[in-house]
Amino acid sequence: MTAKHYTSLLGVLLVIVGGMCPMLRVPILGNWNYWEIDTVLATIVYTLCAIALLASVTRKQGLLRWCGWSLLLMLVLTLTAVYFKANDYFSFIPMKKLAAAAARMIKFQWLGWGLMFAGAFIVIVFSRKYKAPFQTLR
Repeated sequence: MTAKHYTSLLGVLLVIVGGMCPMLRVPILGNWNYWEIDTVLATIVYTLCAIALLASVTRKQGLLRWCGWSLLLMLVLTLTAVYFKANDYFSFIPMKKLAAAAARMIKFQWLGWGLMFAGAFIVIVFSRKYKAPFQTLR
């Protein structure tokens, strides 16, 4: 395996580790990781990570690139869904200012999100095919 395959493996491992880090701080319930935010999205992301690990080991650059873009798409989808859900979570409270104050109590923990996005970007960048600069033509 070459250095870019190892770097792709590092990117996938960053996504996995980032998903286990705290991503949300809910006041009474504590810190939530990716699995506690939504189990269906977490299952999809971890399945994509398993496919990306397999693609990196078997040197399937196209599949690895597809997994990287799919991971990035799922992370953006999850981040927007969590943002809108956190702002809408207390909509049952009839007073708007109290509902907005309660929604501001939910805090994002950016270490987990950052690791996951960095890992997805690393997978995308290092899954490109590179030609050797001084390769001779046959």
